[in-house]
Amino acid sequence: MIFTRFLQTRPRLDLALSALDKKRLRLPVLSLADYFPDFSEVPVSFYEVPAGSWSSPVADVLMLAKIVGCTKPRKLLEVGSFRGYTALTLARHMPADASLVTVDRDPQHGEAYAGTEFAARIERRVTPVKPDAFTPGETGSYDFIFLDAGHKFAEVKSDTEILLPLLSPSGFFLWHDYANWGRFNGYNGVPEYLHELSATRKIVKLDGSDVAAYSPQWDTREGVERLAELLRGNSGRPGTDAWVENSLR
Repeated sequence: MIFTRFLQTRPRLDLALSALDKKRLRLPVLSLADYFPDFSEVPVSFYEVPAGSWSSPVADVLMLAKIVGCTKPRKLLEVGSFRGYTALTLARHMPADASLVTVDRDPQHGEAYAGTEFAARIERRVTPVKPDAFTPGETGSYDFIFLDAGHKFAEVKSDTEILLPLLSPSGFFLWHDYANWGRFNGYNGVPEYLHELSATRKIVKLDGSDVAAYSPQWDTREGVERLAELLRGNSGRPGTDAWVENSLR
């Protein structure tokens, strides 16, 4: 506990120590270029490139926008919206009849899209992640959910358990910061929680990003077989079981 508190004021030291744990990130890696036939052809446009602390890396936002372009979700949810630059990018790429809900406890969140043509299609909710932040009618209705709120283990676990029931049968649930930082100071428990959750759900890391993904489609027989075949292809080793193999990367 004392060591944890010590590292909480020294993020660079924690980052260096976290990097020594080479086996921390062990989810199987999925290439979306293999998963979506039109992945490479779907265009993505960037207008704003936000900088500063808490800004999502451009590569991760690109991955999210590509998923939106490939799956054409009609109802999107972003939890942990902050300034709203990721939300604005999602809104630029979602279908014309789609809507986006953004959730953040900061009453000033959403400055990036405020006053833009997309503001009318984005519903801002100022609230912590809790069950009564959503209505019963929203259960199973979201085709795209992006979680980038509290990163501590307990926070990610609580938020995920509240949000997963909102996901549609063909939707995608995305977690940000499946990354090797915050291992010892406790600030990033995303990897540890997703490893725990992956015992019951098929969760993958998206190649080229710090985004992890799950879809209920992968719980079906056809989905399991297709995903397993793609992951075996990524391993380069026929017959490898990507869900238990730790040396794929």
